[in-house]
This record gives sequence, C-alpha cells and structure tokens, in this order.
Amino acid sequence: MKKILTLLLISGCGASLTLDEKIDKAHQEYAKRGSGYQSSFLPRVGNTRGDDYRNCIQQKYYRDKDQHDFCSWHAGIGKYQ
Repeated sequence: MKKILTLLLISGCGASLTLDEKIDKAHQEYAKRGSGYQSSFLPRVGNTRGDDYRNCIQQKYYRDKDQHDFCSWHAGIGKYQ
C-alpha cells in the first residue's frame, strides 16, 4: 500500500515539477535518509541500479553533496551515510 501511495504522489505532482524542483525535492529526501526516505523524484534510466547511479553522476544530481553517497542513495545500492 505504501508503494502505491508513493507512486500516486509521484505521478500526481511529479509531472508539474521542473527538473530543478525534482532535484530540490530529492535533496530534501536525502536529508531525511536516516529515517528511511528513499529517492522518489529523480528520473530512473536504463535497466539497472548501476544505470541510475551512473546517470546521477553524469547529470550531477548530487550538487554539493558527496557524489558517491548521494548517487548510491538514489540508486539504492551499496552503503550510504
């Protein structure tokens, strides 16, 4: 049920957000990662989590954060702090 609600929220409000706004929202979620927040605003590309990780690095979604930590969190791989 939680996943369905998340998908509805993303599809309902995500379409009207610009990419910069989506990145801002993702950074707000990243700040709450210790409470279990996951990345839900950044685009998913390719077929694997590795594709998401590489795209995050290439597009510099991490901004001023540690690129490995932020992009690992976004892709849901490895350990992030």
